[in-house]
Amino acid sequence: MSQLQQIALELPEELYTEIEHLSQSEKDSFFHQVLKDQIEKQKSKDMQEQLKNGYAEMAALNAEICAEFEYAETESTQTTERRLNEQD
Repeated sequence: MSQLQQIALELPEELYTEIEHLSQSEKDSFFHQVLKDQIEKQKSKDMQEQLKNGYAEMAALNAEICAEFEYAETESTQTTERRLNEQD
């Protein structure tokens, strides 16, 4: 079983009035779930940012690779067109 830690949390009055009717156990469960959800959202946001940065980095590398093979692609296209024209 995991250890539990306590934290003190100050809330604005209008926010506290929304949950004051809950039992302590319900409050604990509520805050536990809210924190868990927010942590998951932050992890997802962080992962999306990492993916975005990774794709941006790879875009430059992929553009370089495409440029290196542009000559071969052009030559292949011209050869194919020439052979098709010879068949006519």
